[in-house]
Amino acid sequence: MKTIQRLVVFACAAVLLAACTPPAANTPANANTNTGNANANVAAKTAMPSVETLSALEAKAFEAFKTHDTKFWDGFLADNFVSLGPDGKRAGKAEVIKMISDDKCEYKSDSVSDQHVTPIGADAAVITLKQTADYTCNGKAGPSPVMTASLYERVGSEWKAGYHSEVPITDPKNMKPGEKKAEAPANKAAESPAAAATADALTDSLMALEKSGWEAWKARDAKKLSDLTASDLAFVNEMGMFTSSKDATIKSWTEPKCEIKSVNLSDGKATMITKDAAILTFKGVADGTCEGNPVGTVWATSIYVKDGDTWKLVYGFENPA
Repeated sequence: MKTIQRLVVFACAAVLLAACTPPAANTPANANTNTGNANANVAAKTAMPSVETLSALEAKAFEAFKTHDTKFWDGFLADNFVSLGPDGKRAGKAEVIKMISDDKCEYKSDSVSDQHVTPIGADAAVITLKQTADYTCNGKAGPSPVMTASLYERVGSEWKAGYHSEVPITDPKNMKPGEKKAEAPANKAAESPAAAATADALTDSLMALEKSGWEAWKARDAKKLSDLTASDLAFVNEMGMFTSSKDATIKSWTEPKCEIKSVNLSDGKATMITKDAAILTFKGVADGTCEGNPVGTVWATSIYVKDGDTWKLVYGFENPA
């Protein structure tokens, strides 16, 4: 699902959903079926979706996007759908459907690669992929390539889109020491588009966990990071680099030479997506450098899953502010 970053909606815009041709056979996420014998009339749950399944859904969504089929999108998006733009603006189902209706984008070519599915509890999954496209929106070329993430949640017997975001891929080898990865605005919640987000118990709880994770990153504490994260952990950083396993992700957080003085999180908003999973969107600021480069402000999404009575981070996605 490729968002079209639009100047009006997402500032440096681009974003609603791109074509995905079903890839060749790929290892599916672990199946999760309901085999209880309590009621013969209760149908077994469908298995966790595979790469092929989610790619097929994405392809259908793209065709409906090109034809401005808002009726399709009304059924395709979950009622609790949320997206997060690079300016921190959150968009729900109604805003996205209007965006599709008004969209003026033209595609010449499109290809995808590196598809990966991350299970999110028993009833959700994220497909991450690399998108390369030649397209324009309102006469302006869109960014390419990008790394995209789309979350699908189980609603009855269907899989519906519950979240989407993307970030342009930047090769760190092309950066010179001291060069900023992203321009970091002042960390003033009152100036943020997301500042009006209302606090609630779930948001407070997940923001506290997120802050613990950032403090552990600051301290290069791999053990603490391991304790705070789920076994299926995956992550896309603000440069579009994707790590698909827990070991690789924690290594990417702790091995670079970073000198961080302080971290600060704000503008948090949590949304339950299934009975055991939730999405947290927020603004993150770190004062310091990594490999000689100043660390920029990010608009981030963290997906948490319940492990018993404890929330653990299972998927993270960052966009440079």
